[in-house]
Amino acid sequence: MTDTDTPYFLQPFMKRRARTRIVCTVGPATGTLARIKRLIRSGMSVGRLNLSHGTPDEHHSYVKMLRAAAEELGVAVGILADLPGPKYRVGEMEQAEITLVSGQAFVLQVEPCKGNLERANVWPPGLHKDIKKGSQVLIDEGMVELRAESIEGTNINCRVTLGGVMKTNKAVTAPGNTSTLDYFTSETLRALEFVESSDIDFVGLSYVRNADDMLRVRAHLQKAGKNPQLVAKIEIQQAVNNLVEILDESDAIMVARGDLGVELPFERVPSVQKQIIRMANEAGKPVITATQMLESMIEQPSPTRAEATDVYNAVRDGTDAIMLSGETSVGKFPFRAVNAMTRIAKRAESYLEYPMLAERHRAAAKKGGLAVDNAIADGAVVAASSLQAKAIVAFTESGSTAGRVAAFRPSVPLFALTPDFTGGAKLALRWGVIPVVVKQFTQLQDMFHAGSQLVLETSIAGEGDVIVVVVGLPIGVAGTTNLLRVITLPEPLVDQV
Repeated sequence: MTDTDTPYFLQPFMKRRARTRIVCTVGPATGTLARIKRLIRSGMSVGRLNLSHGTPDEHHSYVKMLRAAAEELGVAVGILADLPGPKYRVGEMEQAEITLVSGQAFVLQVEPCKGNLERANVWPPGLHKDIKKGSQVLIDEGMVELRAESIEGTNINCRVTLGGVMKTNKAVTAPGNTSTLDYFTSETLRALEFVESSDIDFVGLSYVRNADDMLRVRAHLQKAGKNPQLVAKIEIQQAVNNLVEILDESDAIMVARGDLGVELPFERVPSVQKQIIRMANEAGKPVITATQMLESMIEQPSPTRAEATDVYNAVRDGTDAIMLSGETSVGKFPFRAVNAMTRIAKRAESYLEYPMLAERHRAAAKKGGLAVDNAIADGAVVAASSLQAKAIVAFTESGSTAGRVAAFRPSVPLFALTPDFTGGAKLALRWGVIPVVVKQFTQLQDMFHAGSQLVLETSIAGEGDVIVVVVGLPIGVAGTTNLLRVITLPEPLVDQV
């Protein structure tokens, strides 16, 4: 028996997963090794860390547990760390909560103070420069609404138009007003220090405004020797306006509907969500739909029917991934939430219009002249459909080959055979990809035989069935996808001349 005869094992839960990826925020409700392993078994592909909350020590422990859980289960899991971004926040207050009443006067100021019923500090400094008289100011995603009546120096004199509870560190936003904050706030720089000192696959850029924000963060991380994939979070009007240039410089996109719903009139959010998903599909880049997807499950064991419909429609629209926030970080039913996501996504996938989604990317790719690698990836999906193949097997070093195939939305299982867990983790946001870690191959026939053995030994296909194999040559050179082969199983292992 040679090295390539090593049997392959696919965890049973991997066969039950939805093809739409599920991102789970890790927090106190799930922050143990046993619970993270349970999240993975339930369907989690990516563990998310919200760096706006918690301490670096807590986040480092979550990273270690995510890596340990993935290794013990033999499954590649991605880790996404969200940067705070250039966001204004309420400063410290005299009490944990302060209730403001509609009609009362209230001052937002740069000068540090303990917030009370009359005034509160907003940090970092700059909000007084970004708004004008009459501007609406929202605290904690609209839990409290203010109107700026005048601006005196660094003080913003407001009138409360919707009373509510105000808490320390909650976001302060001024819809329709462009933020002039430098992207590298002190809070964001501390978060970047964490990313630089940890093992992170994806970095979420909150409040990204344009391509320059993306380029600066990428350059900052590369200077520190880090090259994670960058996920642009679309949550302000400026980002919607600059979506084309942001897509060009990002590795993935997130529809961050919480802040987007504050920045835009709520009736616009569904159409903007669909627009973002479609443009990401056309570009062949993963898109995550996030925020309040199953929020009722923070407290309740089942989703509302409206939430189930929301998740279903996002999958039918073409989202690559769906995300859970409070549901898995602080919720009472984190595993039920992931299971619910899986069930809804799988139901939606059974009605997915695969040719239509493939055509989105194909038509966009053709405008610039279909490159060889995209043509091969597209051909693999078309061939698999025409020949009723049981699977597509992509051999990939960097993940790019499998990613290209996934962008054309194959209707059959897509296996990504990669020589290390790092490559597999970076594919964790890619729709439908099943990463399998294998040894480094040096001979082409060994690769074909390995693909054959994988689908046979995992019972995805049987003898006489057909699979499609995609690989890049020369072997070991990242970024090339230039060979497609159809194999009738089994593929023998023979010595190459």
